[in-house]
Amino acid sequence: MLKLRVKPVEQRLEENNIQDGVQKYADRHYQRATQYAKQNNWTSCVQELREAIKLEPKNSDYHALLGVAYFQQNFMGMATVYIRQALKLNPQHPVALKYVAKLNINECQNTNPKSVPMSLSIANVLSMFASRLGS
Repeated sequence: MLKLRVKPVEQRLEENNIQDGVQKYADRHYQRATQYAKQNNWTSCVQELREAIKLEPKNSDYHALLGVAYFQQNFMGMATVYIRQALKLNPQHPVALKYVAKLNINECQNTNPKSVPMSLSIANVLSMFASRLGS
């Protein structure tokens, strides 16, 4: 006899609450990042956005602003990676589309190259060094 495994309603509600909590933390990081961006404090902006992306990796707003922050620091390679990721998540993202021209991103280029995970790993390692130097 087949037995269906159904999660109790309470467990499903608890999982939804956890997801809502994660979203709230990610949004707080994003809000702080936007404040840092307004102050031209790009290093702190990058740190907040990286934390937000760890919590919500599929949010195109986070990737787009991170691309802008890297652009403002003249890290064009990293800016390109994050602007492309924002466009991959939302092809109509207005900020990402604005920076496509500034970064000379060819829309025919592969938007999901195999080097993206490597670039993100390298960026993660470099951010650890940057945060230690800033302390």
